[in-house]
Amino acid sequence: MVNIQIRGNLIHLELKTIPESKDFSSTINSNSQIDFRNYIKKTMSEQKVIYQNTLPVIDSNCEIHITSFENDNYYDDGYTFFRSNLDELDCKNKDFKIPLEVFKNDYFFLNIKYGYGAGFETEIMDLNYENFETENLTVFETKIFGNQNSIVHSLKLNHLDLEDLNRDKFDFTKKQTYIIKKKRDELYYLSTKKLSEQVEFIASIEWE
Repeated sequence: MVNIQIRGNLIHLELKTIPESKDFSSTINSNSQIDFRNYIKKTMSEQKVIYQNTLPVIDSNCEIHITSFENDNYYDDGYTFFRSNLDELDCKNKDFKIPLEVFKNDYFFLNIKYGYGAGFETEIMDLNYENFETENLTVFETKIFGNQNSIVHSLKLNHLDLEDLNRDKFDFTKKQTYIIKKKRDELYYLSTKKLSEQVEFIASIEWE
């Protein structure tokens, strides 16, 4: 078995529905940080996640580790046969889309969390350090909403998509929440376009 991890700085994107009511209307018109915080906390159980993704940030701290284990033997220490900074690899630039076809309302929450850890992890059975061909591994990157650093959004091995196992091996250090209004009906948002060109920012808050 081969385990692939990308470790370093990361961001976690989360789009959530907003329970719209009279309280919501008064919240977005008040420009009060206290009202905004209280509304988020009060409606937490009613909010529904419509999209979420954890994305490694490509910088000098971001590394990819490829480790060989015996199949299904998690007591094996493993042999890390490949390690590299991602900013030194020849990553392929490719836009990715955030789907919105299930979302009908005009307003929604955008949570952006910043942290550190394993932003991507996958495992491939029946491979090891002897038969794994690193040159056939492709890492896809893109700028995220006009930010300076690129992020990793997908990997392929021999044209096969590698699925993130979502093991949550990371910690968050900062969280920002935005109330966002759609500017127009879209099926998805494009990562390469600035978010301000695609939505209207109504309010924001930074959590301790």
